[in-house]
Formats: sequence, C-alpha cells, structure tokens
Amino acid sequence: MGVASWRAVAGLAGVAVAVGATGCTTKAKPIIPTPVVSESSTSAAPTAAPTPTVVAASTSASVSASPSAPVLPAGCSQLLPLGTLEGILGFGILGQVNYLKAAPVPQSGRTGRVTCTYGTAPGAAAPTAPTPTPTSTVKPTGKPTASPTPTPLVQVSYITYVDASTAAGRVQTTIEADGTSADVSNVSVSGKAAFVLIGPTFSELVMSDLARTIVVELSPTLVTADKAPAALEAIAAAMLRFGVAPAGSASPSAGGSG
Repeated sequence: MGVASWRAVAGLAGVAVAVGATGCTTKAKPIIPTPVVSESSTSAAPTAAPTPTVVAASTSASVSASPSAPVLPAGCSQLLPLGTLEGILGFGILGQVNYLKAAPVPQSGRTGRVTCTYGTAPGAAAPTAPTPTPTSTVKPTGKPTASPTPTPLVQVSYITYVDASTAAGRVQTTIEADGTSADVSNVSVSGKAAFVLIGPTFSELVMSDLARTIVVELSPTLVTADKAPAALEAIAAAMLRFGVAPAGSASPSAGGSG
C-alpha cells in the first residue's frame, strides 16, 4: 500500500471514530436530563398536597368549634321541673306547663333557645297549644306586650349563643331595653353576676354564664315585688344546673316535656 493510500485509510478511520464519538455524546445528553425532570415533577406533587389538607383541617376545626347543635333541655322537666318551681315559690301553680324549642337566629348569634311557661294569669284563658311569647331577635327575652298569648305566671328561657361575649352582649341589650321601665339591681346567682329588673307589670332576672343566658320572668300577680328578687334568684340557680353533667355522665339525659 502506498503512502497516499495509507493516509486515505487513516483519514477514513479517524472520521469513523469521530462520528462514533459524536453519536455517543448525542445519545447521552437527552437520557440524563429526562429522568431528572420526570422525578422532579413527581416529587413536586406531594409538596403541593398539603394545601388541600390544610384547608380541610381548617374547615373541620371551625365546624367542631361552632355550637351549631348546642345541648338544650328536651323538656321543661329537665330545665325547671314544676315540683322544683312550686317548692321555690312555696305554693302550687295551676294551669299548663308549655315547652317551646325555637330555631337559631344567626343574625344575633343565637344557636338555640328553649322557653317554658307555667300557669296563666288569673282571668286569662289557658292556651290550647304550646305557644311562645317571644320571637324577637333583638334581645334574649321578650315580653307579651304586643302578643295576644295569655300572660304566663312564670316564664323561663334557656338560650345558647356562639360564644360567651355574644351571650353577655345580649344580656346588656335586654337590660337597656327593659330597664327603661324597671328598677335594675345587681345580684349574684350561684356566684355568677345577674341582674334583677322589677317593673310595674313584670319581675325579671337575666344573666349570662359562658355561652348561655338565663331569663326568668314572674307575673306580679304571682309574687309581689318585694319577694320577687329572692324567687327569681332561686329559679335561676335551679336552671343553671342544666348542662352541668354529673360525674360519669357525658350529657344530660333526655326527658319529657314536663
């Protein structure tokens, strides 16, 4: 083989080596980044997953913290049995015992309400069905000022709210409204602050305890103004016992409408 031929063969061999090297380099480049990009995308998905998890946890917490289904008396015998009321007053009460469970009022923060009435004022026809005196959302109590419903001798209400501050605010609203026609005094019921309002046509006690309020109203035909404060306080103290579960009990047991 001549020198020219040898150079020609060597040149072709060099081109072949260069082409082979170039081919390996070209294949190596797409292989390396491809799995890296894929793994990066896959690993990024779990990182974004906590977003819906956090939202779900937040929603669950708000639902559990909201007293949308508060514990309410299932009957007047749970809240204030007739025998207990008569024992406090020292005499019996004639007439019906009526029970009403009212709906929540989101505008005022009220989550539940139970009202019980006992007896009717002398000369008034007895109600034929359990009818509530109040439907007002302005205050936790309500007087039969514009209602044809016969005035009960005793009316008590147990009301729950979204929180303690809302309950206390409703008490203040009641005092401001009813206090315009009554003498207001500060009293204590089971060590908790309460307010007694004595007016010409009603005697009333209103108080809050945590996220609930207690309202007691007595007809002046039943208890005179001088004896009303003591009776109101004793009745409220009896009502406060509801919702305080005895040892070993998760919640008050269900009872009749009393």
